[in-house]
This record gives sequence, C-alpha cells and structure tokens, in this order.
Amino acid sequence: MSKTFILDLATNQRVALFNPRQQNWNTHFAWSEDGVYVLGKTAVGRATVDALQMNNHRIVKSRFLWVAAGWHPPADV
Repeated sequence: MSKTFILDLATNQRVALFNPRQQNWNTHFAWSEDGVYVLGKTAVGRATVDALQMNNHRIVKSRFLWVAAGWHPPADV
C-alpha cells in the first residue's frame, strides 16, 4: 500500500506527501545550517520528512561524513 497523504503534526491537518515530479524541492524543504538535517518549510515538507523518516539517525550520521568530505549538501537544491 502506498501512502500519498499524511498528518502534518504542526497543523494537525492531512496533507499530500511531496511529489518530486510535480513539486519543487526548494519550496518545501531546506537543509539545516550544518547540512545534515532536512527541514520541512511547508506542511507538505514537514509531513514528508516525518513520513519518510528523512532525518533518521543512520542517514544523519552519513550526512555528517558527507559534509566533512565536501559532498553534501548538494549545490543544486
């Protein structure tokens, strides 16, 4: 079963998950100042970050290493 809607915990409203084919990443997300966390800027962004666990501890650890190596965050987003 695929999820296309999720609850935005900040507004307690049901919102559609981010669709990269139809929506712009920069509209809904930003990188934290240190480049290791994805921040949701909109209800869609926040709900997507939560639903997809985009800041789970494993990926955050990896991003720290990628930042140190100069590979992250991507310059084109």
